[in-house]
Amino acid sequence: MAFFRDSGEVCAYIGQMFELFVEEFGAEAALKDSGLVVRLGHTAPDCVIVVDFPNRKVFYNAAADSATTPNVDMLMNSDDAHLFWLGKLNFPNAMARRQVRMSGSTAKAMKLLPLTEPLSTIYRALLAEAGRDDLITAS
Repeated sequence: MAFFRDSGEVCAYIGQMFELFVEEFGAEAALKDSGLVVRLGHTAPDCVIVVDFPNRKVFYNAAADSATTPNVDMLMNSDDAHLFWLGKLNFPNAMARRQVRMSGSTAKAMKLLPLTEPLSTIYRALLAEAGRDDLITAS
């Protein structure tokens, strides 16, 4: 069974996580100067999110397609993305099993690693605030 009912939920929870993150941490010099622009393609349900860290912007679906050109492109199933942001999916193993596909600048992608813990904290808080304990306890 899929965790999300539709693409709106994927964008609402995962996308909002990034929106809150860039609002709170986006002005930090390390992010502002990173040049990191990530395209996150999700399937089943489909949702595209582009996060432009230097400009502190998040774009969705059609707007994401015409947004800033990403230098890191990731593609994964929405359920795997959910588990990853909960801290329940081992990223290197998922890459090895092709659950997650990545292209673009490896050096830029490495800049995402230190962000995963604060993003995970924001994600869990968003789900709890929305009363989605079913998603928090999912495995």
